[in-house]
Amino acid sequence: MQEYKGSDTGCYTEHGVSGYGVAAKMSRNEAMTEAFLKAMTEKMMLSIADKCMDLGAKCIGHIKSHLNSAAGTIKSDTIGTSHGAFSTGQLSQPVKDFFIAINSIVQGIPEEAVKAATLEGLHEVAEQNGLSVVKEKEHTYFDEFDFVASKKDYVKQLKEQLQQTDGENTSTGNE
Repeated sequence: MQEYKGSDTGCYTEHGVSGYGVAAKMSRNEAMTEAFLKAMTEKMMLSIADKCMDLGAKCIGHIKSHLNSAAGTIKSDTIGTSHGAFSTGQLSQPVKDFFIAINSIVQGIPEEAVKAATLEGLHEVAEQNGLSVVKEKEHTYFDEFDFVASKKDYVKQLKEQLQQTDGENTSTGNE
């Protein structure tokens, strides 16, 4: 993480908060319904939270995902396992492929631990549900897209981020 250069300290530097984000393209041979994807992403958010706590996190700030498919979007999040997970959004039809961006903000463990927990939770829940992670890449925090950019711009950013150029390795090494 970059050091804050402003005149006041942010919560990241003052309170030991670390974050990690990843974007992934995922696929499954069988089409997935809205209910299936909501349950799966909620389980993923809780799995990441559990793994962060197991690594010594003091608390979960916010773990959230934004799933985007040709049939619609689903957002899922948690602020800790004792609070459960919640999903919103809808799909117009079942899908086999989608993009997902996950951001994990956690207090009390370093960024490397947040990264490990996030990737492990992503891959573990994907595997349990018959999904393949086609491609993944570290992703920047996406709150700005929740409020400023259109869905079309957000999807464009995810697709560009996951495009592999000649000679460039976009994987985080966990495919």
